[in-house]
Amino acid sequence: MNSIAEKIQETINAEELKNLGDNKFKELQQLIETMRELGMDRKPEYTFPLTDTIGKTCYSSLNKHPNR
Repeated sequence: MNSIAEKIQETINAEELKNLGDNKFKELQQLIETMRELGMDRKPEYTFPLTDTIGKTCYSSLNKHPNR
């Protein structure tokens, strides 16, 4: 039985074979390769901390002051 990764790779290979004669597909492949060479294909890195809404709610409910 093939894994999901193998099935995906087979599908990609089949699509590439189907588009071998297409000039626009070749241009797209060249553009992607150029972007890789220039380092422009990196995924963005986010540095925002995750919001801890459950902990914040629990902390707030445990630390309520009756005079406030």
